[in-house]
Amino acid sequence: MRTIAAACGAMALVSWTGLSQTSRQPGVALADLSWQEAEPVLTDTAVVVIPLGAGSIEQGPHMKLDAGERLARHLAARVQAAASVVIAPPLTYHFFPAYGEYPGSTSLAQTTARDVTVEVVRSLARNGPKRFYVLNTGGAAVRPLADAAAVLADAGILLGWTDMRYRLGNARIVRQQRPVDGAPHADEIETSMMLAIDPAAVDMKKAVAEYARGTGPLTRKDDGPGIVSKTGVLGDPTVATAEKGRVLIDALVAGVLEDIDRLRAAQLPIVKAAPAPPPAPRPAAPAAPPPERRMPNGCTAGEERAIREIGPLFTSYWRQMDPVKIALMFAAEADIRHPDGTIERTPAVIRQNRAELFTRPEYRGSVHPVTIYDVRCLGPKIAIADGKWELRFSGGGQSRGASSQTYAGLFTLVLSGEGSNWLIEAWRYTVTPDQGPPPPTILKQPGFIGRGF
Repeated sequence: MRTIAAACGAMALVSWTGLSQTSRQPGVALADLSWQEAEPVLTDTAVVVIPLGAGSIEQGPHMKLDAGERLARHLAARVQAAASVVIAPPLTYHFFPAYGEYPGSTSLAQTTARDVTVEVVRSLARNGPKRFYVLNTGGAAVRPLADAAAVLADAGILLGWTDMRYRLGNARIVRQQRPVDGAPHADEIETSMMLAIDPAAVDMKKAVAEYARGTGPLTRKDDGPGIVSKTGVLGDPTVATAEKGRVLIDALVAGVLEDIDRLRAAQLPIVKAAPAPPPAPRPAAPAAPPPERRMPNGCTAGEERAIREIGPLFTSYWRQMDPVKIALMFAAEADIRHPDGTIERTPAVIRQNRAELFTRPEYRGSVHPVTIYDVRCLGPKIAIADGKWELRFSGGGQSRGASSQTYAGLFTLVLSGEGSNWLIEAWRYTVTPDQGPPPPTILKQPGFIGRGF
């Protein structure tokens, strides 16, 4: 039962360390082709890249409203020159909910952004491509992108996207701005990148530092809920430089090319026999309560939403087979304790074990839904969540002849964080007793550091 313990207790996606790199051939842009020229490049082996950058959201007083679109187009041009991909026209309207109080800012509802992404991909997939990559420059957009990936997987289409926080975190620059509450915006990082790619679109004379406090969307109202920012800035753009921006852009492009290589080599999802229709739009959420108001479970509405998103994000990362993104869901000293007594501790060990696990054929095409039922916040920065997990094998890679097999059980997560940022500190779970065929191949020495307490 160790294999089931290893799979269900942690998260998986394939590790791409040592993966042979795709030969760097230049790509093409759909906008430059006629339909007759597009037909031979939109094949079942093509990787289609869809740039995503806001065409109109506030970027502080020193940058243009279309800074996100400018960045997405620049990155797409760099990727097109370095990889054999098909660049689709950009998505310039999407999910950017934090900036609505600032004139000129636009955002779609989360469900609308999901459906727009799904329909664009389905339209292009009709002619052959099954692998798509959203070159994402917006943090909040990962939520509808994860939802879209789950819908598209049922049709056998694989959708990946850029994790900006992870890729820019690896860039070797000296950061001068202090840490901020929430996600930095129009700050040192974003301003440096714009100075590197389009300095004429930045007026550094208007750049101001603003270190606001609070949680939720940005607001210009002193008595309103959210993070009060009079300028729309979170951070310090005054310390931005074009030199930093060039390092950041190079790190981002290198990360995107690595993501595309992984996507090109990944197993496609298994098509469902009778795909379900897209889920109906959810009713509009009520107005968020003030940050200090807590519900009977001890959480604010924003905290509960963020914690519940851990389930669909994990499910989507499993489909994409990416242990790096999954490991980022865990705190520095996090551990997973399995029912047989084995323990995994630290994100590095969890990532290594999942990388080995997903080299095995029995996991190809498997799905691992994680559903959170109950959430309780025990204090300002600690919470627990209970729910149900499943691990469903297609049977295609199993060596013992079983056509398919499903394992399931209950789990409890201990989480730390605040606002919209939560990490897993501990993962505990049970496995429903198996009455069916034998479990898949057991991993030998997967890297667990000990047994028992």
